[in-house]
Amino acid sequence: MPELSPFTRARLERIAERALREAGVAGRLPTPLEEVQRAAGIGARRDIAELPRAIATPDRRLLGALWFERREVYVDLAQPEPRRRFTDAHEAIHALCPWHEAVLREDTEDELFRETALAVEAEANYGAGLLIFQGRRFAERIADAPRDMATALALAGEHGASRQATLHQFAQHHPAPVALLSIGRFPQRDGSLPIWRTVASPAFRRRFGRLGADLAPGRPLRELVEAARRFAAPAAARLPLADGSGRVRRWTAEAHYNRRTFLVLVAG
Repeated sequence: MPELSPFTRARLERIAERALREAGVAGRLPTPLEEVQRAAGIGARRDIAELPRAIATPDRRLLGALWFERREVYVDLAQPEPRRRFTDAHEAIHALCPWHEAVLREDTEDELFRETALAVEAEANYGAGLLIFQGRRFAERIADAPRDMATALALAGEHGASRQATLHQFAQHHPAPVALLSIGRFPQRDGSLPIWRTVASPAFRRRFGRLGADLAPGRPLRELVEAARRFAAPAAARLPLADGSGRVRRWTAEAHYNRRTFLVLVAG
């Protein structure tokens, strides 16, 4: 997904905040997303199985869809609740952003359109996080929170969100130096594990720059994630990891394995 500009992020933050307030759910946890959808002008929410075949994408499993003409949302209700809630929020953002309808109605394979459509989906994903985590309220809530896995996982339950999404928000918005590594579970040809994504708080980026991560067999970080894989519980350690300047520092690191990805929370 493409990176969103600061202008786009700010625009989506204003839209999400207005929707929360108009729905009367600002500050309520977990966010009542069906009330937000009603405030967005969505008249009905149905199971994806009810989506007419004429507008469904053939041979593709849909998790959610917004029928603009009827102002109806269709959601795969068989999804786990955190994923279903994210789909509800994602479709609500499509309804709240008037320029999304024009893009998603187009039927063309033009390269520019594909890039535009990807940008629209990235916007809906970002906006969904704003609705679920109540925008700036999440950052305010964690301002004095401990920088540890237990705190982040407890917040996931309170917000009705997945652990992965909550850890992402936690690392992105904590005022202290915090980073999150999303690591693949299958080794690459050289035996190391792939890093899929790194998220860092502004304080972390300013102070340390990029976080180095050696995931070759036998290395401390690899041993930590393998412990999380074996014991099906978060594993913690003090690890020597390089910062952006190449200086090796000792970090507090905790790893959680969700059966798909290793999520490593690092505090500087």
